[in-house]
Amino acid sequence: MEGFFSKYKEMLLFMLVYWFFCFIMVFHNGSFLYLMLSWNVLLAVLPLIFIKNSEKSLMQGKLGYSVLWMILWLLFFPNSVYMITDFIHVSNDKFMWIVEVEKYSLDSGVVYSTDIMIWAKLLIIGIGFIFALLVGLESFYIFERNLKGVTSKGISFTGVVLVSLLSGIGVYIGRFLRFNSWDILFNPIQLIKEIVISIDSFSIQFVTIFTIFIIGCYILYKIFRQIISS
Repeated sequence: MEGFFSKYKEMLLFMLVYWFFCFIMVFHNGSFLYLMLSWNVLLAVLPLIFIKNSEKSLMQGKLGYSVLWMILWLLFFPNSVYMITDFIHVSNDKFMWIVEVEKYSLDSGVVYSTDIMIWAKLLIIGIGFIFALLVGLESFYIFERNLKGVTSKGISFTGVVLVSLLSGIGVYIGRFLRFNSWDILFNPIQLIKEIVISIDSFSIQFVTIFTIFIIGCYILYKIFRQIISS
């Protein structure tokens, strides 16, 4: 863990700063939302810790421990992309509206809100999502790298697609069925029942677009990684 904190100290510092601003928002308006955002950001960091432990165990020749850490990574990885769904919490905030204007007036009639708190809310959710996504994609990159080290490129590509699909399912389960990552271990029967009951055209479409979204984000992340390292 010491090596992890040393390598990712700036990232952890950013998370603490993010928590600080969330707590300021909590004290300002008493909304539970910002505690939830802080918690979601922490959950998004856990996959990176798990996959680094998996990599370390793999390098030490402890395959069993490596697989165990990888399973934990897989269970918690959807939290990294889940935060994009937190944007629904701005749906009741009015950022702009239209007022009636005189005919032929040059004024468009569009009025933007000057309530700074709703703009701050939008930014805090956005920054939290970007942070969670980048941390998650970093862990995804390490996962693929480790998989390539012990398998072929074809299998590692299949692994990326499969993880993206399972993560899309995980986001659906978290947002609509309201289960957590650990419920698959502690409440698997109820979880499976709810999944089976909820299968319909919308759930399939939702999982599909999120799978494509995750794969697209990961490809873009790898492109930027290659540009930076070249």
